[in-house]
Amino acid sequence: MLPLLGLVFFCNHAFAQALSSPTVNVRGQIYAPNGAPMQGNIRFRLSGEDGRRPPEIFDTDSKGSFIIYGLTQGAGFTLVVDSDGKNWATTTARFYALGPRPFVTIHLRPMESVASTGASVSVAELHQNVPRGARREYESAVEQLAAGDVDRARKSFQQAIDLYPDFVEARSELAVILMRDGQLAQAETLLRRALEIDTAAVRPTLNLGLCLYRQQRYADALPFLERGVQLQPVNAKAHLLLGITLLMSGDEARAEPVLLRAYEQGGKHCARAQFYLSHLYTRQKNYARAAEALETYLRDLPDEPNAESLRATLAKLRAAAQP
Repeated sequence: MLPLLGLVFFCNHAFAQALSSPTVNVRGQIYAPNGAPMQGNIRFRLSGEDGRRPPEIFDTDSKGSFIIYGLTQGAGFTLVVDSDGKNWATTTARFYALGPRPFVTIHLRPMESVASTGASVSVAELHQNVPRGARREYESAVEQLAAGDVDRARKSFQQAIDLYPDFVEARSELAVILMRDGQLAQAETLLRRALEIDTAAVRPTLNLGLCLYRQQRYADALPFLERGVQLQPVNAKAHLLLGITLLMSGDEARAEPVLLRAYEQGGKHCARAQFYLSHLYTRQKNYARAAEALETYLRDLPDEPNAESLRATLAKLRAAAQP
């Protein structure tokens, strides 16, 4: 099953490891509300949940990228980007330092008083006339998620929807929690209603595509993933999911350029694109390109769990490519 690819932002507590785990370096990327990588240095605060690392302040590079050294493997952390008072609202994200090469994607929340400057986020999504009570419940839910209290966040998102049924953002975030818990049918209902309210809302569009993909309803997922990529053309992981879905649907001709585009945009953070390209080229008996794609994948992810068997496959592909 394909992981959530950055379109779903909440981790499962069961992944948390013992505090005695080794340390890892966590890389990340901060994106603007319209989906583009941030331009200029962005300051953020990081606090650990294991009590071993005091709160710290970091700055990204000039393109919104960052690296944090020496985080406890498996531990949970909270990252906060304060509002600039103009373009984005204060954004809180929670993540676990999991795996050999963890990567964190942060999408800044838009300021409600600022209209979208691009086509990737609709005006309705940013300017809903949300009653104060519903907005308060939504903000509480976001804070509860940052604190790791998913159950309370679920209830607060639901309360926000009960108070304002057309609350697109609350429907989308609640659907994310439901997807994480495997309640795909309920998540689909929420996301479809969100898109009835606002057909150009990016997150519900992409998350509905993901929800349908996870149900293996590839043909149903495609229109939403294609629309999501149109609305957010710089979202590398959206391209990745679209490319994989096209491949699963048997449309290799369309899958290839989309997977290539995903890797072009995301590099090693979308290494899975090369994995699937290797499968695609193998089906086409283009063993040289299949070997090249698999070699790139293993170069980007040398500690992949199946690396040993994949290296054996790579050797066979190279042999098959010889004249």
